[in-house]
Order: sequence, then structure tokens, then C-alpha cells
Amino acid sequence: MTVRRMTTVARADSETAARLRLVVARLGRAVRQQAAAGLTPSQLSALSTVEEHNPIRLSELAGYESVGAPFATRVVDSLEKLGYVARVSDTSDRRACLIELTDGGREVLAELWSTRTAVLSKRIGNLPAAQAAALAAALPALEALVRGSAGE
Repeated sequence: MTVRRMTTVARADSETAARLRLVVARLGRAVRQQAAAGLTPSQLSALSTVEEHNPIRLSELAGYESVGAPFATRVVDSLEKLGYVARVSDTSDRRACLIELTDGGREVLAELWSTRTAVLSKRIGNLPAAQAAALAAALPALEALVRGSAGE
């Protein structure tokens, strides 16, 4: 590949990255605004992390969320008051507790994910067929980006 071609490819990759960043941010914002279930972004993120790693230690939750333990404690306290998570004893370490999703937490997340899927489905349904097909074809590449791997 020539230097000129490599520069053109790098510029195209940079433009693609910038456009993708903007589109993902705007689409994410549009979907979140349609369906937030009355939760703050921090509450929803923590609740999703608990769902994924259920049950989870508070320190692990703080790590996944990239926040300090005091902030994670406040978020868990608020979710506990809403009835979406509960603290339970850690049988392997009685000094620690685990955070687990309650039935109420599962229900609110299921409703939220369903609503957000419906919002996206409607938007995809409004696209011309060729764009909807292109979007579907791009999903493996987008999923690889999320995993942080190329070429899968």
C-alpha cells in the first residue's frame, strides 16, 4: 500500500470513528430519554451490572462502575430503598455482603430493556429496507468493537 493510500485510509478510519462516536452517543441518548424508568444513569448502570454479575460484592460493583466505594454505597442504598437490590450475607466471608437483584429489580430491567428495544425497533422500521439491511450486516463489526477485538 502506498503512503498516500495509507494516509487516505487512516483519514477515512478517523472520520468513521468520529461519525460512529457521534451517532452512538446521539442514539443512546435518544433511547435513554424514551425509557429511563425514573432511574438516574448511575442507578441504571449499577443495576445492570448487578444483573450481569448477580450476586456481586460492593467492591466489585465499584470496580466495574469505575467509582469509589462511597459512591457505590450511595447508589446501592438508593436502589435498595427502591426495592431493586438487596444485601445478603456472603457465606464465604461473613464480614462482607453481596448485592443481589430482587424480583422488583428484574422486573424494572425487563420492562426497561423491552421498551428500549421497542424504541429501536420502531426507528429501524422507519429506515429504508437497504439501510435496515446494512445496519443488520454491520452488527457483527459493532459487536466486535464492543468486545474490543478486530476481525471476529
